[in-house]
Amino acid sequence: MKKTSLILSTLVIGALGASCGGDSKSHDESHDEASHEGENHDAAAPKMAEAATWMVNSEASNVKWTGGTSGAQVYSHFGSIAIMEGKFNTNGEVLEGGAVIIDMTKISPEDEGYSEEQPASDLVGHLSSPDFFDVEANPTATFNITSVNGSEVTGDLTVRGITHEETLMVEIMEVTPENMHVKGNLEFDRQKYDVAWEHYLEDVILSDMIALEFDINAAK
Repeated sequence: MKKTSLILSTLVIGALGASCGGDSKSHDESHDEASHEGENHDAAAPKMAEAATWMVNSEASNVKWTGGTSGAQVYSHFGSIAIMEGKFNTNGEVLEGGAVIIDMTKISPEDEGYSEEQPASDLVGHLSSPDFFDVEANPTATFNITSVNGSEVTGDLTVRGITHEETLMVEIMEVTPENMHVKGNLEFDRQKYDVAWEHYLEDVILSDMIALEFDINAAK
């Protein structure tokens, strides 16, 4: 009986030893493996998008405008307006906010519908008058971004001191480590901004819609 008990005790001790120590790794091996797992985890972790602020390069940016008529005479005028200054905020390649200030004193016609009798300067004078943008009293216009949803950029457009919400549709959005390029289109109803002049010819109708194309380059 004592011999049997001794054999059973030996078997139990052996089994416990096997379960506790069998196929075990050294402390150093476990530590090294954990370290490698940590390194792999860090390497696979996604990089956080970088927030950045961009200052508009006014010399490399502008706003193109187009306005036209219908009726007996159909024609359009187009040109550019200078951007005075601006700033944008991005998160990675995503536009999050910003604003531009447009210099209304620098309206430049670029179409060819002029002559010595009717030079482009006449159109500039008319567009600058109270009939249109009343530039002397309102030398700047602004577009201030309030929200961004994909390619739709919503903002407050201020013209002649009057502000309405408008939508800019972005066509190009390019962000590099040093530069940002944004190009998009916005169309607004001039009547909402008291740009209410009517053509002096009864059979010519001046379109209420004015199209703007923003082409903006900025750097950090």
